[in-house]
Amino acid sequence: MILGSGWAAYHWLSRRAITPRDRRYRRAGIVQTTTPTLFVPGWGGNAWTYNGMLRWFARQGYAAKVLTIRVDYHDHLHVSGQWPETAVNPTIQVLFDHNFTGDYRRQTQWLTQILRWLHRRYGVTAYNAVAHSWGGSALVHSLVRDGADPTLPRLRRAVLLGTPVDETPPNAPQDPAYRRLLAVRHNLRANAGAEIHNVYGVLTGHATDGEVPVRQVTALRAVVADSPVTYQEHPVDGIGHGRLHSAPRMWRLIARLLWANKKDD
Repeated sequence: MILGSGWAAYHWLSRRAITPRDRRYRRAGIVQTTTPTLFVPGWGGNAWTYNGMLRWFARQGYAAKVLTIRVDYHDHLHVSGQWPETAVNPTIQVLFDHNFTGDYRRQTQWLTQILRWLHRRYGVTAYNAVAHSWGGSALVHSLVRDGADPTLPRLRRAVLLGTPVDETPPNAPQDPAYRRLLAVRHNLRANAGAEIHNVYGVLTGHATDGEVPVRQVTALRAVVADSPVTYQEHPVDGIGHGRLHSAPRMWRLIARLLWANKKDD
């Protein structure tokens, strides 16, 4: 009984996304746009993944939290919040009830479903995204596999945090998911002009963030090669996998990658 009530309390608390909030002040020197930014958690991720970051963005005048979109165990979307037409740099927090999946295939489907709904409901034609770990893997697969679909908005900027793309073990056959990405990478032409910022941690003396090896992250190079997508890698020394979304210095980097004026980059 105690275990059951404890799990129920954890499940309830882990779904408590921050409420909609406007920017505390109008920050100068950044992009002022109506393009929404989706925040996608990784395996086991929940509302706590981005609550601190999104609060900080609002307090620092970068962005306004407008919506939370939660996908339940039956693939249904539950949307809360308000999205005023005047919201500047609106942010959308994504939650998956089924967050301990065996792979990221369902998250890929759910992300595509969310993007299609945003296009249909709000007329969204372009979007940004921040995605951690397997959430980033799902975003990459949604973009490459489904990105040419005319019912979906087009990517403007993506910030990937410790995202494994090729999880092939050493001396083993190539990861089938990575092979599928390479086979359909021509679809990236539909998102010409998009920017992908591939951010990853490097612990001292190790080519890993403690959970995801650097080689799994930088395998994205081959997917975007010769495409019209702009691609940049951003190694961050001394940052472990979980701190990629929770460390304040990462929040500052992510804000710059998303909303810095081009002349300030």
